[in-house]
Amino acid sequence: MPIRKFTLTHHNSLQTLLNFIAHKLTISKNKAKQLLDKRHVFVNKKRVWIASYQLQKGDIVEVAIEDTEPLNFISKDEGTGYKEVNVLFYDDFYLIVSKPPCLLTNGADSLESHLRERFKNNQIQAVHRLDRDTSGAVIFAMDKDAFERMKSMFKNNLVEKVYRTIAQGRVEKQTFTINTPIQGQKAITHVKTLKKGTIASYLEVMIETGRTHQIRIHLASVGHPVVGEREYDCKPINNPLLRHVARQMLHSYQIAFTHPYTQKTVSISADIPEDFRQCLKNLGLKEKEI
Repeated sequence: MPIRKFTLTHHNSLQTLLNFIAHKLTISKNKAKQLLDKRHVFVNKKRVWIASYQLQKGDIVEVAIEDTEPLNFISKDEGTGYKEVNVLFYDDFYLIVSKPPCLLTNGADSLESHLRERFKNNQIQAVHRLDRDTSGAVIFAMDKDAFERMKSMFKNNLVEKVYRTIAQGRVEKQTFTINTPIQGQKAITHVKTLKKGTIASYLEVMIETGRTHQIRIHLASVGHPVVGEREYDCKPINNPLLRHVARQMLHSYQIAFTHPYTQKTVSISADIPEDFRQCLKNLGLKEKEI
């Protein structure tokens, strides 16, 4: 992702971050606002997304510019874009696919809507969701009964969910558990260190509970926020290798459960996407256990 860097040389009380970006990049304010909303702007190494933020003389502004639109890999014409969505498991009841990053799980123009179109089945429904920027395995039910059965399994913690993530800082412990409640609800996250680096670490994470943003919140709470985190890490990021990561490096790596219809064990793994692998390489980490 190309980075543009600017310094405010003259203070102007009317110089908001939105106006500064629009002027320097020669783009509309709407486009500048989109960059802010996507958390692609840093001021003095700190992520800032407030359009009315008042810049001061000497402030250094960095903007990450996207090369392409995030959904360009999917085409609505004849389904050609579906080649980019890897189907991991498929039967009469469930469909498990590897969600690419920068795509919503459900809603308008989402993975769910594209799968409904591809399989000519409007009953297809996501049983659980991944954040827009999170990649990896997602379970979709083929009809309402299958949805309800799998939803019940999630509610009773009968689905094993394992993630891979890159976290800021050197994580010294080989294994540890975070059990800090989230919004008053029980939340348990088990962490295993796969590779320790000087500025980041490669982790495998298993969650017993499925609270919203659980992994991101828990890792940030122990001082190791996910690399590319845009909501739960507001501290200045000094290292440019971390600052310019385009998305949060979080991947739904493995899902396992007992099939509610066949009673057979289903264990599915989703390959690490290319941008995640490149981030590991850039940070001196390898995709293997130590």
